[in-house]
Amino acid sequence: MEFTINGDMWFIGFKTTKELIDIYMTQFNEKPSFVFGLTVRSQHQIWLNEEMQTSEQIKVLKHELTHCYIWESGLYYVPNFDEEMACDLVSKSNDFINEVVNKFIKGGKKKMERRGEYE
Repeated sequence: MEFTINGDMWFIGFKTTKELIDIYMTQFNEKPSFVFGLTVRSQHQIWLNEEMQTSEQIKVLKHELTHCYIWESGLYYVPNFDEEMACDLVSKSNDFINEVVNKFIKGGKKKMERRGEYE
């Protein structure tokens, strides 16, 4: 499934736990015991763990979309991110996140593919 934010096209797809751990290790040089989902900013990709139930994938998708929104809003490198900034972020990102999640729920999940290897 694809979506656009600020003119940038992003992709949402599925990976296995092992595939997500491999990507995580490449990105962060540490091995987690489990990965629910992962946002790869440089590739404009969001990966969800295909081994989880749909209800859990929706929660993880909301979390990963928040990473995406922070990145696209230029807030990723803001020092001393505080409670007021978090409240502003939630109020501004809510419609965007719900729109993408609703697309996911209404059939996007069925059309989502396992895109090729992580680059």
